[in-house]
Amino acid sequence: MGTQTKFLTDFGLQTSGDLQVDGNTVITGNLTVNGTSITIDSTTVSISDSMFELASGNTSTDTLDIGIYGNYNDGLSGEGGASEYTGLFRDASDSTWKLFDGLEVEPTTTTNVAGSGFAYADLRVGDLTATTLTAASLSYPSSDGTSGQVLTTNGSGSLSFVSAAGLDGGTLTTTSTSATSMDSFAIGTYRSAKYEVSISDATSGKYEFTELSIVHNGTVGSVSQYGTVLTSTTELASFGVDININTLRIRVTPASTNSTVFKFKKILVDI
Repeated sequence: MGTQTKFLTDFGLQTSGDLQVDGNTVITGNLTVNGTSITIDSTTVSISDSMFELASGNTSTDTLDIGIYGNYNDGLSGEGGASEYTGLFRDASDSTWKLFDGLEVEPTTTTNVAGSGFAYADLRVGDLTATTLTAASLSYPSSDGTSGQVLTTNGSGSLSFVSAAGLDGGTLTTTSTSATSMDSFAIGTYRSAKYEVSISDATSGKYEFTELSIVHNGTVGSVSQYGTVLTSTTELASFGVDININTLRIRVTPASTNSTVFKFKKILVDI
């Protein structure tokens, strides 16, 4: 039967060779490792610190990528059993955090984004808040649209919200028989437009639906009214257009002083 002993020293322990401990080790003071690597084969690592410092020597020039990575082999054919690396890092070349996988070259102080197999990894999240969100050269709006709107592109990568099917609309209520602006659009942006207008005079019980086609040359606007359907023998309003300070106005002149409601949908066509 072996004899249990303890080795006690008040002056520390120094060895020029390797040190192997087969049992548990408790270190009450700090542990400093001056080597170039630490290998841990344990299955569970528990650390009470809530924050890790990485790249502590990256203080004079911003040249080191900062992040974490791991390796895997997905067994896909054509890769020759290559071990692949996946991780998240801050790229020192552009100060951008990047999530990647598929890289067949192990990262060192930098991650080779041009290395064999490198690809940006998929990310699934719940809510996502961003000051600017870009993807595949697309620039998204900074805020949500309104109910029923859809995203549309200007052909140069910028997305914006418009009403579904390219339709937008509005309403006007008036009790005047004078010409009033129902709507307007910028002549520097749009060349032509189509309006569908529903007119209601609830006082007299008269209703009307009509359509307008509008075009301008930058100086003069023209309008054509067609497809008018009436519940009476006389129209509830007449329509015209004019240009006022780089804006084309759609002008309506009601036939009576009854409260008349104009509801419209429109399609604007760019120049």
